[in-house]
Order: sequence, then C-alpha cells, then structure tokens
Amino acid sequence: MKQRRHFIYLLVVLFLGVLVVSCKPRTDILSKAECGFIKMVDMAGRKLDLSEEQKVKLEGLKNDIRKNFQEGRIEQKEAFLKIKEEAIKENPEIGKMTALFQGSIRADAQRISRAFDLLLGFQSNLNEAQRKRLTQMISERVKKWD
Repeated sequence: MKQRRHFIYLLVVLFLGVLVVSCKPRTDILSKAECGFIKMVDMAGRKLDLSEEQKVKLEGLKNDIRKNFQEGRIEQKEAFLKIKEEAIKENPEIGKMTALFQGSIRADAQRISRAFDLLLGFQSNLNEAQRKRLTQMISERVKKWD
C-alpha cells in the first residue's frame, strides 16, 4: 500500500515537472507585449504630428512602459525560481506550486493592464484634433479584427 502511494506521488511530481517545463514560455510573453506597446506608441506618435514637448512626454511614456515590463520579467523569474525550488523538494506541495504559477499569470495580466493605463494617461497630453485622430486610428484598427 505504501509503495503504491509513493508511486502515485512520484507520478504526480513527474507530471507537474513536465507541466512546468512545457508551460515555460518559449518566448517571453512580457517581452512580446512590451514590443507591441512600443510599436503602437511609435506608430501613433508618427501619425499625430506631435509638438516637441509631446515628443518628450512620448519618450517618457515609452520608458515607463519598458520599466513596467522589466519589473514584470524580474517578478516572473522569481516566481519560476520558487516553483522550481518547490518542485525539487522531497515532498513538493502541489497546491503551493499551482498558487505560485497562477499568481505569475495574474501579475502578467496586471502588467499589461498597467501599460494600457499608461497609454490612457498620455492621452491627456494631446490636443482635441490629436485625440480625434487617435480615436479614428484606433477605430480603424479595431474594424480589421474580424
């Protein structure tokens, strides 16, 4: 009976190990998101005919976006290290590993949400004509989503 229980524990640990290794992103999600946000900001900046002051604020926005995602990558590495530490223990706690992984996913979503908040904050630097143009650009892009 004990051997069977140990065998089941071993199978669960192996399954979780394979799951953690296979779920590890081949490409960093936060890096892709950062690249996408920076690309959108650059494209909008080129099309909005910004003043010099607005261009400086735009560069500040890009730096804030980069900092946001860099902090997220650091947090993500720390979370995966904790998961790995738990997985190599003699009796790993599956619930703890799962909670750490779920927390990492939530943190990634919060970083992306924070980037959108930064973009919305920048909108207050635009004049009325630029806001209308930005709204039009967003509408045109959303229409292509089908």
